Amino acid sequence: MARPGTLIIAVVALVMLGLTGVAHPATYVYVSNAEDGDIGMYAMASDGSLKPGDRTQAGKLVMPMSISRDKRFLYVAVRTKPFTVITYAIDPKTGALAERSRAALAESFPYIATDQTGRYLLGAGYGGNLVSVNAIGVDGKISDL
Repeated sequence: MARPGTLIIAVVALVMLGLTGVAHPATYVYVSNAEDGDIGMYAMASDGSLKPGDRTQAGKLVMPMSISRDKRFLYVAVRTKPFTVITYAIDPKTGALAERSRAALAESFPYIATDQTGRYLLGAGYGGNLVSVNAIGVDGKISDL
């Protein structure tokens, strides 16, 4: 868990699991532990309880996060230089994260989100009075600026 005072940002991913030929929904919760530099994964039970899973190293001041429209990828911003966005593939059976790529961001963005088409990652930051757009490939990878 994050230390007291650590900023935590959570993203919930709904992923379909294929069990015995029938699709069952599974819910995974991803929590960015900003100061620790990692992302915690939790499986959510039907009663709302959380079971801790693996932690994935990302980088100091890891936050915010956004998820792809199809729930296959998690995008994570690292807010220390060099400013970066990491694309993680989400394992639909376990919720585990696997790094796919890293791309440059224009600024230390406290806000990122995918657009409604799922083809662009939008970033906004007040520190540099800046907004940006990075393209998202069909493979889920974010383009450099």
